[in-house]
Amino acid sequence: MIGASLPLAALLALASGQGAEDRKQFTAYQVQLASIMATESATPSASPAASARGPCILVQGGGNGATTRDCTACHVGLEGRHSHPVDVDHESARFRSMGGSGPSLRPAAEVVKRGVFLADGKITCLTCHDGSSPWKAKLALPPDALLREPVKPGNPQTYDPAQMRPSALTGLTATTGKARLPAGTEVSPTPLCKACHALD
Repeated sequence: MIGASLPLAALLALASGQGAEDRKQFTAYQVQLASIMATESATPSASPAASARGPCILVQGGGNGATTRDCTACHVGLEGRHSHPVDVDHESARFRSMGGSGPSLRPAAEVVKRGVFLADGKITCLTCHDGSSPWKAKLALPPDALLREPVKPGNPQTYDPAQMRPSALTGLTATTGKARLPAGTEVSPTPLCKACHALD
């Protein structure tokens, strides 16, 4: 499993524009995440055991009760290798994240109000992924999130306003974009991250 501090360090580096060590950690995080995503895309969408059980629990509308074990039964090779901690009580994590200026995580009630799912108050696979999502990696964006192109470190055209190219995502929300953009469109996960992480 990727260390819990690495994704947070990467998010903080992006948010604060910190130095070379932070960029190095973020690059290492990206390599690990790319490896996980490559493993997932290289494996069949369902293991033989999962196929014997029938269609995905998310498609059947049972997603609210799906566990990490349910997800990794089909997404073979991801057991214990998540890009974000899962099966974690959000409020407990919030109080562990206390820093000099208070917790770096928002209260669970605010997270839910922002449109993010916490199953029984926990961060699960389904907090960040939704079987009915049209976005790449089945990203579960909050419905009113403004769509943006994903940031590619080292490519200022994806984050520097002076160099950014026009985008088909401009002015669209996660809801309006579903009808206008092709399935599998890659979008920035930032609105999802900021629903939990108080980076603004």
